[in-house]
Amino acid sequence: MKFRIAHPYSLLAILLLFVLMVQARLWAPYWDTHNVQAILTWDAMGYYIYLPAHFIYHDLGHMAFAQDIMREYQPSSSFYQAFQVPGGPEGMLVTKYTCGLAVLWTPFFFLGHWAAGWLNYPQDGFSPPYQIAIAFGGLLFALLGLGLLRRVLLRYFSDVVTTLVLVLLVLGSNYFQYAVFDAAMAHNYLFTGYALLLWLTIRWHERPTRLGAFFIGLTLGLLVLIRPSEAVAAVIPLLWNVGSWAAVRAKLELLKERQVDVLLLVLGGVLGVLPQALYWHWATGHFLFYSYGDQHFSFLKPHLWEVLFSFRKGWLLYSPLLLLPLAGLAALWRTHRAIAVPVLVFTVLNLWVVSAWDIWWYGGSIGQRALVQSYAVLALPYAAAVAWLLVPERRPALRVAAVVAAVLLVDLNLFQHWQYMRSIIHPEEMNRRYYFAVFNKTMPTQSDFALLDVKSRLPESERHYTAQVLGKLDFENQPVDAASGISADQGYFSRQSFHADPAHAYGPALTLKLMDKGLQPGQYIRASCRVFSDYGAWGNKLVMTVERNGKNLVWNAVRLQNNLSVNRAWNLVHFDTPLPDDALPDDVLKVYVLSDSGSSCYIDDVQAELMKPKSGW
Repeated sequence: MKFRIAHPYSLLAILLLFVLMVQARLWAPYWDTHNVQAILTWDAMGYYIYLPAHFIYHDLGHMAFAQDIMREYQPSSSFYQAFQVPGGPEGMLVTKYTCGLAVLWTPFFFLGHWAAGWLNYPQDGFSPPYQIAIAFGGLLFALLGLGLLRRVLLRYFSDVVTTLVLVLLVLGSNYFQYAVFDAAMAHNYLFTGYALLLWLTIRWHERPTRLGAFFIGLTLGLLVLIRPSEAVAAVIPLLWNVGSWAAVRAKLELLKERQVDVLLLVLGGVLGVLPQALYWHWATGHFLFYSYGDQHFSFLKPHLWEVLFSFRKGWLLYSPLLLLPLAGLAALWRTHRAIAVPVLVFTVLNLWVVSAWDIWWYGGSIGQRALVQSYAVLALPYAAAVAWLLVPERRPALRVAAVVAAVLLVDLNLFQHWQYMRSIIHPEEMNRRYYFAVFNKTMPTQSDFALLDVKSRLPESERHYTAQVLGKLDFENQPVDAASGISADQGYFSRQSFHADPAHAYGPALTLKLMDKGLQPGQYIRASCRVFSDYGAWGNKLVMTVERNGKNLVWNAVRLQNNLSVNRAWNLVHFDTPLPDDALPDDVLKVYVLSDSGSSCYIDDVQAELMKPKSGW
């Protein structure tokens, strides 16, 4: 008898995708540096802090160890992941984030703890073995999630359709980022949880069992334990197989007949969220506690357009292939209405909840990371759309167009992931002008990066302009003085420069009167300076203003740190902006450096230039 693998294409696709994801994880630009610590950072640190606090330091209440971790590993700019318990004893902290991920990470944490001792690393919860264990634990959860999703899709669609959906989902969306590089964030684990919920829901409706109902409830509880807003997932088992009014009545009869199953489902949900309720009661005295401070949902004012289409974090702008599953809802409605109803209701509710969060951009990410977990559910209409395209009656030209579009959009997605990992796509502050300036670029220019902060650039290529120096501050003839910030530690040509730090918020200003230089409204002025820093001039800006009677007519500034900056070297930063149309001869042009609680850096050659169009332009 010949051995035959069932559904071989989708199985092979998952294995190859997993190998690709592992390889991509090893290619991460910070993998072989001290920044391997960049895994358990920012929000991920908040999800994780339960484990070292409880098992290593035995200090879940005060977390005194956190300051040492902050100094050694710099996981975030401040320890915002926990805060003083309102009305509690002085120094008693409560974490901002729920403990669901910590529960799932427990075996990987202990693996990292063992490896740290074996390899003579600090057993402090954050040394490289812990971080690597969590990173590869995330990949294993991704493999589990894709495997479960494969089984779900094969219930309704062919092996070929399932294969195509899995490939397009992984390579054609921002799921790739959160399954591979940011696998310590919640989204990859929630994706797997949704895939498990779908599988358990299908199994229970095919053959109801008490154990199956309990695990549906437990899965729902774990989803909420990771992110409370995932409570919207409850509509999936609730509305499953409800495709008509007759099906509604049949579902109600089924639930009435299996009341014990319903009770067990509720019990599973309660057990799932119980760890957080017990922790909150221990820390605050309340079983329910809102830990997000002044961050809230505004359900009557959702940011729907921004979430879907904005250049800052538009879901469909950065993952345009996901238009296909949205279109596939219509196909799913026609072919599998009993599952289309819960998928449609979940999609609408989830999009509403995600859009209603006041911080709708959800911090640093590529695209809308808060929607990544829902891709497990959207895989069903995704498959319906692909199956519709593969029907033999479809015109060949339509199929060819679909294949070409899919290949191009997968290529765009992977390239933009590369840009994101190289800090070309900014994690928080993208805008329309900057998006198009860096589109398809591997090495943006300083003029491109300036568009993150200013709205203007030269109308034509820089080669069509001649720069005329209007004024320059080189600090060479100024006395060295700690009070004024003039330093002899570094210099671009000489040994003198201005030392920008929080104690010197404003650098010396290059000041010019417009009429003294013959400047006219609409002419483009370039402000520039040289910057030297040890670890990046973060939080510092180059400012150019036009003032009238001591008040700003215009104020423009660019950050002194960007992807072109090289540590411990003199970097040139500049931007171009036109003089205002209503500028008067007596108006004053100023160029200076502003240290907005920024890191220490040295500034030299603060300069203003008139960008004069060459003849014929």
